[in-house]
Amino acid sequence: MKDELMQVWYRVTFMVTDHLGERCEYSIFCQGSSETGTAVSAVVGILNSKEEFSSPTFKSIRIATYHEAEQFEAELDELADQDAKKLEEEGDE
Repeated sequence: MKDELMQVWYRVTFMVTDHLGERCEYSIFCQGSSETGTAVSAVVGILNSKEEFSSPTFKSIRIATYHEAEQFEAELDELADQDAKKLEEEGDE
């Protein structure tokens, strides 16, 4: 247990440029085992999103609250259940 990597949820905030050229604050929640790795994952997520953001500038990072983390875990479980159900339906066809 001593050498186990802990995955936690982080809230990472960036300043980004939107598709209109305006600078705005944008926060994203990511799961990771370190602040640095999570910040990198978050910026990759922003740049690969359909939101058309550019020029992300790191602003802050914090560990998600217990309530936020519970919500994300519940949503991930629900998505996994939906995927399993969809695969099961496709297998029945």
